[in-house]
Amino acid sequence: MLEGSNKILILGGSGFLGNALYKELRAYYDTYGTYFSAKKGFGDNQQFLQYDMGEDDIFQILEKVRPQIIISALRGNFAAQIQAHQHILEYVWENDCRIYFLSSANVFDA
Repeated sequence: MLEGSNKILILGGSGFLGNALYKELRAYYDTYGTYFSAKKGFGDNQQFLQYDMGEDDIFQILEKVRPQIIISALRGNFAAQIQAHQHILEYVWENDCRIYFLSSANVFDA
């Protein structure tokens, strides 16, 4: 399935891990990212889509981008993350694509 595929969606693309991946992968793949807050100027980048886990339906972004690879580096409300990942897994199952889940110490409330 992944042979010849090159569209990647990085959920949490404006965060520490997600943005580092975006910067590396964009030269080689058709790479998209999501951001929560417009404060960092990601809204000016056509490859970034605003996404609020508590308000937005992830299916809209998935249907717009149609990625073959989804990299999840989301942070935020855990209940909203569970709901979002349930929807992402439905998409992955129905579309025969892959998901990679990343995390860092930054996501934990300490």
